Amino acid sequence: MRHDVRGWSTCMSQTLAISPLYRYLDDGMKDDPEIQAQRAWIDQDQPNLILFMAAVNSVVMENPSCELAQFYPYLTAHPRPYEEIYPVLRRFCLKEHADELHTLLSHARLQTSEPGRCTALLPAFELVFRAGGRKPLALIEIGSSAGLLLNWMHYRYQYGESIVAGSLSSPVRLQCTLDSDQNQLPPLPETIPPIALCQGIERFPVDITKEQDRRWLRACVWTDAIQRYQRLDDAIELARQFPPTVHAGEASELLPTLLETITPDTTLCVFHSFALNQGPAEVKKQIVSTLTWFSKRQTVYEVSLEVEPPHRPLPWLELSMYRRGEQWFSEHLATCALHGESMQWHASY
Repeated sequence: MRHDVRGWSTCMSQTLAISPLYRYLDDGMKDDPEIQAQRAWIDQDQPNLILFMAAVNSVVMENPSCELAQFYPYLTAHPRPYEEIYPVLRRFCLKEHADELHTLLSHARLQTSEPGRCTALLPAFELVFRAGGRKPLALIEIGSSAGLLLNWMHYRYQYGESIVAGSLSSPVRLQCTLDSDQNQLPPLPETIPPIALCQGIERFPVDITKEQDRRWLRACVWTDAIQRYQRLDDAIELARQFPPTVHAGEASELLPTLLETITPDTTLCVFHSFALNQGPAEVKKQIVSTLTWFSKRQTVYEVSLEVEPPHRPLPWLELSMYRRGEQWFSEHLATCALHGESMQWHASY
């Protein structure tokens, strides 16, 4: 099944707006038929430039003494100016590592597990906890990748200059700028709500116990996003202490089985970020149908952090509730940055 390439196009435009290096490289590649031929090896349902650079990044990580590594801030304390990178990149891709890139690009898929997005999920989970009568949360994530967002309860959060929440001693420290005024601050928990279950579903899970998978997860981070590398490394290390549970398979097949394990003394919440709106529309419809069906037995909350082009160039945080076989409401809570760096809270609670 084909993916919705509009979603990837939106992410691509946001990437170029934020990453000077990727914008510079994309401009150079447009008039380079040999590099374009290499980019044609990528599955057309994948984000082309981002995945191409992820593959290059992965090969650079295996060859940290190569000249191209001199431009990468996470590999050198004093990177060379990116205006000098293009001829070095061409040699690297077309002469020095063409075979490796061909093998990698022919089957590669973008895999991110961005812990920064938990800054949007935390207030949404607090709302669900309150709406569900403060019963323990039963959480199921769709599209978990490496499962790092499943460890949201183990992270430290700071909103604005002084609002702190979560696990205050955590090595994973997430910061989020608030664009809202003082009358529209996101609801945050005084303590993390009790959690009965927090598990994920992923078609192609990333196993952080394997060095190759960890390298690919890091390679998918933009090469000039140095803070995201540190945050990812800290989250991976914490996941060794708190291994997330991620079930391998199709969400449309596994979700009904997981829902059957949920007990009525919990508040059920299914959540996803950058997963459903970039996948086949049939999958999204089937998941909504599953949530609607299960709500005949138990109220279901859905937290969604997705882009939906062309009207939503930035991620929307939405909360929906299903009850008695119907969707009772769906509300836009906030507009967020791609990786959780900022949030504009819109809801009145």
